[in-house]
Amino acid sequence: MSKLIVVVGATGGQGGSVISASLKDKNFKVRGITRNPGGEKGKALTAKGVEMVRADLNDEGSLVKAFEGAYAIFAVTDFNVPFATMDSEAAMKFEYRQGINIAIAASKTATLQHFLWSTLPYSLKLSQGKLTVPHFDSKAKVDEFIKDDKQLLSKTTFLWYTYYASNLFYPVYNPIFIKSAGKYVLLNPGNPERTPISSLGDHRTNVGIFAHSVLANPPKNGGTYVKCSVEEFPSVGTYFAKWGSGSGRLASSQSTSVLQIPLEQYQALWPKWGDELGNMMCFWELLGENSWTTLPGDKMIHAFELMTETAKKELVTTEDAFKALDWSPIL
Repeated sequence: MSKLIVVVGATGGQGGSVISASLKDKNFKVRGITRNPGGEKGKALTAKGVEMVRADLNDEGSLVKAFEGAYAIFAVTDFNVPFATMDSEAAMKFEYRQGINIAIAASKTATLQHFLWSTLPYSLKLSQGKLTVPHFDSKAKVDEFIKDDKQLLSKTTFLWYTYYASNLFYPVYNPIFIKSAGKYVLLNPGNPERTPISSLGDHRTNVGIFAHSVLANPPKNGGTYVKCSVEEFPSVGTYFAKWGSGSGRLASSQSTSVLQIPLEQYQALWPKWGDELGNMMCFWELLGENSWTTLPGDKMIHAFELMTETAKKELVTTEDAFKALDWSPIL
Protein backbone atom coordinates (compact mmCIF):
# COMPACT_ATOMS: atom_id res chain seq x y z
CA MET A 1 0.00 0.00 0.00
CA SER A 2 1.34 3.42 -0.98
CA LYS A 3 2.46 5.77 1.77
CA LEU A 4 1.25 9.36 1.71
CA ILE A 5 3.80 12.16 1.66
CA VAL A 6 2.40 15.65 2.11
CA VAL A 7 4.50 18.45 0.66
CA VAL A 8 4.21 22.02 1.91
CA GLY A 9 4.98 24.67 -0.70
CA ALA A 10 4.20 22.29 -3.54
CA THR A 11 4.42 24.96 -6.26
CA GLY A 12 7.71 26.39 -4.96
CA GLY A 13 11.30 25.38 -5.66
CA GLN A 14 11.95 23.07 -2.71
CA GLY A 15 8.45 21.60 -2.54
CA GLY A 16 8.30 21.09 -6.29
CA SER A 17 11.61 19.25 -6.21
CA VAL A 18 10.40 16.92 -3.44
CA ILE A 19 7.25 16.20 -5.41
CA SER A 20 9.24 15.38 -8.56
CA ALA A 21 11.44 12.92 -6.66
CA SER A 22 8.49 11.35 -4.82
CA LEU A 23 6.49 10.77 -8.00
CA LYS A 24 9.28 8.51 -9.24
CA ASP A 25 8.79 6.17 -6.26
CA LYS A 26 5.71 3.95 -6.56
CA ASN A 27 5.81 3.39 -2.80
CA PHE A 28 4.51 6.93 -2.32
CA LYS A 29 1.42 8.85 -3.22
CA VAL A 30 1.80 12.59 -3.10
CA ARG A 31 -0.38 15.36 -1.73
CA GLY A 32 0.68 18.93 -2.42
CA ILE A 33 -0.32 21.93 -0.34
CA THR A 34 -0.78 25.38 -1.83
CA ARG A 35 -3.00 28.40 -1.30
CA ASN A 36 -4.24 28.17 -4.88
CA PRO A 37 -4.68 24.59 -6.18
CA GLY A 38 -6.59 25.96 -9.16
CA GLY A 39 -3.68 28.04 -10.41
CA GLU A 40 -1.58 27.03 -13.41
CA LYS A 41 1.15 25.42 -11.28
CA GLY A 42 -1.43 23.58 -9.20
CA LYS A 43 -3.21 22.27 -12.29
CA ALA A 44 0.09 21.10 -13.77
CA LEU A 45 0.84 19.07 -10.63
CA THR A 46 -2.68 17.61 -10.60
CA ALA A 47 -2.12 16.45 -14.17
CA LYS A 48 0.98 14.57 -12.97
CA GLY A 49 -1.05 12.67 -10.37
CA VAL A 50 -0.53 14.88 -7.32
CA GLU A 51 -3.50 15.38 -5.01
CA MET A 52 -3.54 19.14 -4.64
CA VAL A 53 -5.27 20.64 -1.60
CA ARG A 54 -5.76 24.16 -0.35
CA ALA A 55 -4.15 25.18 2.94
CA ASP A 56 -2.72 28.38 4.41
CA LEU A 57 0.42 28.39 6.57
CA ASN A 58 -1.18 31.16 8.61
CA ASP A 59 -4.12 28.88 9.45
CA GLU A 60 -3.20 25.96 11.70
CA GLY A 61 -6.61 24.35 11.24
CA SER A 62 -6.25 24.17 7.47
CA LEU A 63 -2.88 22.45 7.92
CA VAL A 64 -4.27 19.90 10.36
CA LYS A 65 -6.84 18.92 7.75
CA ALA A 66 -4.30 18.89 4.90
CA PHE A 67 -1.94 16.62 6.88
CA GLU A 68 -4.59 13.96 7.60
CA GLY A 69 -3.32 10.47 6.83
CA ALA A 70 0.26 11.57 6.19
CA TYR A 71 3.06 9.05 6.61
CA ALA A 72 5.60 11.80 5.93
CA ILE A 73 5.49 15.59 5.75
CA PHE A 74 8.02 17.80 3.99
CA ALA A 75 7.76 21.32 5.38
CA VAL A 76 9.33 24.57 4.21
CA THR A 77 8.60 28.27 4.72
CA ASP A 78 9.61 31.22 2.52
CA PHE A 79 11.11 34.24 4.30
CA ASN A 80 11.25 36.21 1.05
CA VAL A 81 7.48 36.48 0.77
CA PRO A 82 6.91 38.55 3.93
CA PHE A 83 10.29 40.30 3.57
CA ALA A 84 9.18 41.78 0.27
CA THR A 85 6.70 44.01 2.13
CA MET A 86 8.00 44.03 5.75
CA ASP A 87 11.20 44.84 7.59
CA SER A 88 13.40 41.96 8.67
CA GLU A 89 12.11 41.78 12.24
CA ALA A 90 8.47 41.62 11.16
CA ALA A 91 9.30 39.09 8.42
CA MET A 92 11.09 36.88 10.96
CA LYS A 93 8.04 36.89 13.23
CA PHE A 94 5.78 36.12 10.26
CA GLU A 95 7.88 33.17 9.08
CA TYR A 96 8.33 31.88 12.64
CA ARG A 97 4.57 31.85 13.18
CA GLN A 98 4.08 29.87 9.98
CA GLY A 99 6.71 27.36 11.08
CA ILE A 100 5.03 26.95 14.46
CA ASN A 101 1.66 26.38 12.77
CA ILE A 102 3.21 23.64 10.64
CA ALA A 103 4.88 21.99 13.63
CA ILE A 104 1.71 22.02 15.74
CA ALA A 105 -0.36 20.60 12.88
CA ALA A 106 2.27 17.90 12.30
CA SER A 107 2.19 16.98 16.00
CA LYS A 108 -1.57 16.40 15.67
CA THR A 109 -1.15 13.98 12.74
CA ALA A 110 -1.66 10.54 14.28
CA THR A 111 -0.33 8.66 11.24
CA LEU A 112 2.89 10.67 10.95
CA GLN A 113 6.18 8.75 10.94
CA HIS A 114 8.58 11.24 9.37
CA PHE A 115 8.64 15.03 9.61
CA LEU A 116 11.20 16.66 7.33
CA TRP A 117 11.71 20.30 8.31
CA SER A 118 13.76 22.51 5.96
CA THR A 119 15.69 24.85 8.22
CA LEU A 120 19.03 26.68 8.58
CA PRO A 121 21.76 27.20 11.21
CA TYR A 122 21.11 29.47 14.20
CA SER A 123 23.40 32.35 13.24
CA LEU A 124 22.89 34.50 16.35
CA LYS A 125 23.86 31.71 18.72
CA LEU A 126 26.65 30.29 16.55
CA SER A 127 28.21 33.74 16.17
CA GLN A 128 27.88 34.30 19.94
CA GLY A 129 25.60 37.26 19.38
CA LYS A 130 27.78 39.04 16.83
CA LEU A 131 25.21 39.01 14.01
CA THR A 132 21.88 37.67 12.84
CA VAL A 133 20.96 36.32 9.43
CA PRO A 134 17.18 36.87 9.56
CA HIS A 135 16.09 34.09 7.19
CA PHE A 136 18.32 31.64 9.07
CA ASP A 137 17.17 32.45 12.57
CA SER A 138 13.43 32.64 11.93
CA LYS A 139 13.64 28.98 10.94
CA ALA A 140 16.15 27.98 13.62
CA LYS A 141 13.80 29.29 16.32
CA VAL A 142 11.18 26.85 15.04
CA ASP A 143 13.75 24.09 15.61
CA GLU A 144 13.74 25.00 19.30
CA PHE A 145 9.96 24.74 19.42
CA ILE A 146 10.14 21.28 17.82
CA LYS A 147 12.81 20.19 20.31
CA ASP A 148 10.42 20.97 23.17
CA ASP A 149 7.91 18.47 21.74
CA LYS A 150 9.71 15.18 22.34
CA GLN A 151 7.19 13.09 20.42
CA LEU A 152 7.42 15.28 17.32
CA LEU A 153 11.19 15.53 17.69
CA SER A 154 11.47 11.73 17.58
CA LYS A 155 9.95 11.84 14.07
CA THR A 156 11.83 14.94 12.87
CA THR A 157 14.81 15.25 10.58
CA PHE A 158 16.17 18.78 10.23
CA LEU A 159 17.33 19.40 6.65
CA TRP A 160 19.91 22.03 5.80
CA TYR A 161 19.89 22.96 2.11
CA THR A 162 22.93 25.06 1.28
CA TYR A 163 23.65 27.69 -1.39
CA TYR A 164 21.63 27.46 -4.63
CA ALA A 165 23.35 27.96 -8.00
CA SER A 166 20.36 30.15 -8.95
CA ASN A 167 21.14 32.54 -6.08
CA LEU A 168 23.30 34.48 -8.53
CA PHE A 169 20.03 35.79 -10.00
CA TYR A 170 19.50 37.85 -6.84
CA PRO A 171 20.46 41.47 -7.63
CA VAL A 172 23.10 41.53 -4.88
CA TYR A 173 24.81 38.54 -6.48
CA ASN A 174 24.46 39.49 -10.14
CA PRO A 175 27.81 39.22 -11.96
CA ILE A 176 28.93 42.65 -13.22
CA PHE A 177 30.89 42.80 -16.47
CA ILE A 178 33.71 45.35 -16.60
CA LYS A 179 34.49 45.76 -20.28
CA SER A 180 37.86 47.46 -19.84
CA ALA A 181 39.07 44.60 -17.63
CA GLY A 182 37.41 41.84 -19.62
CA LYS A 183 36.16 40.34 -16.38
CA TYR A 184 32.96 39.61 -14.53
CA VAL A 185 33.06 40.98 -11.01
CA LEU A 186 31.10 40.04 -7.89
CA LEU A 187 30.88 42.38 -4.90
CA ASN A 188 31.17 40.83 -1.46
CA PRO A 189 31.11 42.26 2.06
CA GLY A 190 34.06 41.00 4.06
CA ASN A 191 37.02 39.01 2.81
CA PRO A 192 35.90 36.77 -0.08
CA GLU A 193 38.93 34.51 0.29
CA ARG A 194 37.88 33.65 3.85
CA THR A 195 34.21 33.14 2.96
CA PRO A 196 33.50 29.51 2.03
CA ILE A 197 30.48 28.47 -0.04
CA SER A 198 28.74 25.16 0.58
CA SER A 199 27.01 24.48 -2.71
CA LEU A 200 23.66 22.75 -3.25
CA GLY A 201 23.97 22.95 -7.03
CA ASP A 202 20.58 22.79 -8.76
CA HIS A 203 17.98 23.02 -5.98
CA ARG A 204 15.17 22.18 -8.41
CA THR A 205 16.54 18.65 -8.68
CA ASN A 206 18.78 18.10 -5.67
CA VAL A 207 16.38 19.11 -2.89
CA GLY A 208 14.06 16.24 -3.79
CA ILE A 209 16.83 13.68 -4.20
CA PHE A 210 18.18 14.49 -0.75
CA ALA A 211 14.72 14.44 0.88
CA HIS A 212 13.78 11.14 -0.76
CA SER A 213 17.06 9.59 0.38
CA VAL A 214 16.35 10.64 3.97
CA LEU A 215 12.91 9.03 3.80
CA ALA A 216 14.35 5.86 2.30
CA ASN A 217 17.09 5.60 4.94
CA PRO A 218 16.27 7.88 7.90
CA PRO A 219 18.89 8.83 10.50
CA LYS A 220 18.95 6.48 13.47
CA ASN A 221 18.04 9.24 15.90
CA GLY A 222 15.13 11.66 15.69
CA GLY A 223 16.19 15.30 15.72
CA THR A 224 19.29 14.72 13.58
CA TYR A 225 20.46 17.54 11.33
CA VAL A 226 21.27 16.48 7.77
CA LYS A 227 23.43 18.79 5.68
CA CYS A 228 22.55 18.64 2.00
CA SER A 229 25.29 19.89 -0.32
CA VAL A 230 26.98 18.60 -3.47
CA GLU A 231 30.39 20.17 -2.96
CA GLU A 232 32.38 22.62 -0.84
CA PHE A 233 34.19 25.69 -2.17
CA PRO A 234 36.88 27.22 0.05
CA SER A 235 36.01 30.76 -1.00
CA VAL A 236 33.54 32.95 -2.84
CA GLY A 237 36.32 33.47 -5.37
CA THR A 238 36.59 29.78 -6.29
CA TYR A 239 32.81 29.48 -6.43
CA PHE A 240 32.48 32.48 -8.74
CA ALA A 241 35.27 31.13 -10.96
CA LYS A 242 33.19 27.97 -11.35
CA TRP A 243 30.31 30.16 -12.50
CA GLY A 244 32.60 31.77 -15.07
CA SER A 245 33.54 28.45 -16.65
CA GLY A 246 30.22 26.68 -16.06
CA SER A 247 28.07 29.47 -17.52
CA GLY A 248 30.25 29.59 -20.60
CA ARG A 249 30.68 33.34 -20.24
CA LEU A 250 34.36 33.14 -19.42
CA ALA A 251 36.74 30.27 -19.86
CA SER A 252 39.23 30.64 -17.01
CA SER A 253 39.39 31.44 -13.33
CA GLN A 254 41.42 34.54 -14.26
CA SER A 255 38.33 35.96 -15.96
CA THR A 256 36.34 36.46 -12.76
CA SER A 257 37.07 38.54 -9.71
CA VAL A 258 35.41 39.08 -6.34
CA LEU A 259 35.85 42.57 -4.88
CA GLN A 260 35.56 43.20 -1.16
CA ILE A 261 33.55 46.20 -0.02
CA PRO A 262 32.50 47.17 3.52
CA LEU A 263 29.17 45.79 4.72
CA GLU A 264 27.87 49.36 5.15
CA GLN A 265 28.46 50.11 1.47
CA TYR A 266 26.91 46.78 0.49
CA GLN A 267 23.81 47.65 2.52
CA ALA A 268 23.65 51.13 1.00
CA LEU A 269 23.79 49.71 -2.53
CA TRP A 270 20.94 47.27 -1.88
CA PRO A 271 18.68 48.47 0.96
CA LYS A 272 17.09 45.61 2.96
CA TRP A 273 18.45 42.83 0.76
CA GLY A 274 22.03 44.00 1.21
CA ASP A 275 21.53 43.80 4.94
CA GLU A 276 19.88 40.37 4.86
CA LEU A 277 22.25 38.68 2.41
CA GLY A 278 25.27 40.74 3.43
CA ASN A 279 24.92 39.43 6.97
CA MET A 280 24.83 35.90 5.58
CA MET A 281 28.14 36.37 3.76
CA CYS A 282 29.69 37.95 6.87
CA PHE A 283 28.42 35.04 8.96
CA TRP A 284 30.12 32.57 6.63
CA GLU A 285 33.33 34.61 6.79
CA LEU A 286 33.20 34.71 10.59
CA LEU A 287 32.47 31.00 11.06
CA GLY A 288 34.48 29.73 8.09
CA GLU A 289 34.41 25.95 7.82
CA ASN A 290 32.13 25.86 10.87
CA SER A 291 29.38 27.84 9.12
CA TRP A 292 27.21 24.74 8.83
CA THR A 293 27.42 23.36 12.32
CA THR A 294 24.93 22.58 15.05
CA LEU A 295 24.50 23.96 18.52
CA PRO A 296 26.02 21.93 21.39
CA GLY A 297 24.09 18.72 22.02
CA ASP A 298 22.70 18.43 18.48
CA LYS A 299 23.83 15.76 16.03
CA MET A 300 24.63 16.46 12.39
CA ILE A 301 25.51 14.16 9.50
CA HIS A 302 25.96 14.73 5.78
CA ALA A 303 23.23 13.43 3.50
CA PHE A 304 25.79 11.34 1.63
CA GLU A 305 25.92 9.04 4.68
CA LEU A 306 22.29 8.06 4.01
CA MET A 307 22.36 7.87 0.22
CA THR A 308 22.85 5.08 -2.27
CA GLU A 309 25.52 5.45 -4.94
CA THR A 310 22.72 5.64 -7.52
CA ALA A 311 21.12 8.59 -5.75
CA LYS A 312 24.45 10.40 -5.48
CA LYS A 313 24.96 10.07 -9.22
CA GLU A 314 21.56 11.69 -9.87
CA LEU A 315 22.61 14.92 -8.15
CA VAL A 316 23.29 17.92 -10.38
CA THR A 317 26.74 19.39 -9.72
CA THR A 318 27.40 23.10 -9.33
CA GLU A 319 29.03 23.35 -12.75
CA ASP A 320 26.21 21.48 -14.48
CA ALA A 321 23.67 23.68 -12.68
CA PHE A 322 25.44 26.77 -14.01
CA LYS A 323 25.48 25.28 -17.52
CA ALA A 324 21.74 24.57 -17.46
CA LEU A 325 20.60 28.02 -16.34
CA ASP A 326 19.82 30.85 -18.76
CA TRP A 327 21.92 33.82 -17.66
CA SER A 328 20.83 36.18 -20.44
CA PRO A 329 18.18 38.02 -18.32
CA ILE A 330 20.82 39.41 -15.94
CA LEU A 331 23.89 39.78 -18.19
